[in-house]
Amino acid sequence: MNSLRDRILDLKISHKLMGVYLLVTAIPIMVVGIYLNVAVRDVLINNAIFETESNLDKIGIRLETILNRVTQISDLIYISRDIDRLLSENYQTTLDMYNAYSSYPIFDDYLKYYDEVETIQFYMTKPMITNSYFIHADEEMQEKKWYQEAVDKRGRISWIVKEEQWTGERYLTLTRSVYNQQDQLLGVLAIYLSQEKLKEIIDSEIHDVFITLDESQVIYNHNQDLLFTYPSFLKGLPGDSEENELYDYRYKDKDVKINLHRLRPHKSLSNELQIVTIIPIEDLMKQSNAIFKRGYWIITIALMSSILAFWIFSKIFNSRINLLKHAMTKVARGKFNIKPTIRGSDEIGEAYGELYQTSQSLQKLIDEVYVHKIKEERWRRQQKESEFKMLSSQINPHFLYNTLEMIRMKAIVNKDKEVATLIQKLSKMMRSALERTDRPVPLTDELDLIKTYLEIQKMRFGDKLDYEINIQTDLSDYRIFPLLIQPLVENAIIHGLEPKIDLGKLSITVVEKQGQLKIVVCDDGVGMDANRLSEVRKHLNTLDDKEGKRIGIRNVHQRIKLYYGDLYGVNISSQLNQGTRITITLPIDEMN
Repeated sequence: MNSLRDRILDLKISHKLMGVYLLVTAIPIMVVGIYLNVAVRDVLINNAIFETESNLDKIGIRLETILNRVTQISDLIYISRDIDRLLSENYQTTLDMYNAYSSYPIFDDYLKYYDEVETIQFYMTKPMITNSYFIHADEEMQEKKWYQEAVDKRGRISWIVKEEQWTGERYLTLTRSVYNQQDQLLGVLAIYLSQEKLKEIIDSEIHDVFITLDESQVIYNHNQDLLFTYPSFLKGLPGDSEENELYDYRYKDKDVKINLHRLRPHKSLSNELQIVTIIPIEDLMKQSNAIFKRGYWIITIALMSSILAFWIFSKIFNSRINLLKHAMTKVARGKFNIKPTIRGSDEIGEAYGELYQTSQSLQKLIDEVYVHKIKEERWRRQQKESEFKMLSSQINPHFLYNTLEMIRMKAIVNKDKEVATLIQKLSKMMRSALERTDRPVPLTDELDLIKTYLEIQKMRFGDKLDYEINIQTDLSDYRIFPLLIQPLVENAIIHGLEPKIDLGKLSITVVEKQGQLKIVVCDDGVGMDANRLSEVRKHLNTLDDKEGKRIGIRNVHQRIKLYYGDLYGVNISSQLNQGTRITITLPIDEMN
């Protein structure tokens, strides 16, 4: 990740600008265009499919109604006893047979009132004369496959494609065998479905619609050449296919979607009709594709124009940036003889003008002040070094410790034990202070230093001062910066307890609370009123104290905030004539 970021940062600005433009403008526009094309294409196809499915449902309902009417007609004929009486009677003459046919007008009535039926024919086993409706089924007829299948099904309905007896035209035909009351075969009934009725419900459709029987023959399509042929577009469908199916197919060298609805005729156990709509994807998308092509050309030309304009802009921008860069390089190397201006008054031109003024100011400063300032600074530095060396030689820690130790020994010789103890504590405290660094020290060491300081103050004030150190946590792992507590203790003694007439008490409490270390320095001295307390709190966050007061507490507060953050520091609370409470808050996780 860092390597990629470094590579990007190393690129030229013109390359970065071009990359950002392509990334946030050109590429998203192309992606959006492609997405809209695909999305609109899907919407058009889905709308076409939805419309097709709706139309197929309507076609299925109308076709089912037609088939049910034909089935009802066959039921009426099947259960009628009139045809049984017609065919069971013994006729002496041909005229008697014609008269008997004339007395049975049922077929004519059905053809008159039901336009779904093309014609009705009954293939009778009895050797009677044949007319347009009643046909004698001789041995040759009885050997035909469709006739035998009808007889084998014992009155159950079958739908087949059959030629009409007299015209030879093929129709979707309902066949079923009919029996008399003695369960003797009377013959086979054939009801031919009208092609005109199928045309009436199909030809109004926009897309090409097929009606097929048992996935083996086309029984209707507007193209007469395809009637009663094998529907190749249904090849390969599984036998347990769902009622409605939608699948892609390559039909007549075109990509199409085939929407198939299945319809099982009422009371038919072995037949199924398929209503199929072929949706040509290419034809459906032809107009939208032309629109999209024009749109893509417009987008491409616009993008190429914008890229060219952006490239020209980036070249000009890059050249001006290079002029500014070369001028800055010369100034950085101390060569201030750059041109006063460059072409253009935009931000780059303004930056170049500011650079020129800066270079002239630097040149003038160098000419007038720089050499003199360097000499003066060198002299002051040498002077300071001399002063520090003198001070260091005068205040030699070993010299100071030895002197204090000599004074302590003199006090012991003179049997002044109190002075000897005081000098010993002072020596210990000064040694600790002089050896301090700016690194964290153990909190126990810091508390030892405070204890020594308080013992010295106790010897100074006597019975007027009392103190206690209360530690409520394990201090073995804690480390803090030095001289954070001592200034607060000193401030409490000088400003709080020393002005007090009576006995003064000072307490130091160290406690761990809510994931923080609290160091509380509390005195019962003279305290402060509200105005004074507000002024002290205000000066805690003042970076520059011109009066030089409260530098100890303010310094502690600023050091804590600088190192640990703004959540930590010193908090002061006080009441007049009751005392002052100063709390140091430090993070525990930073103490170890």
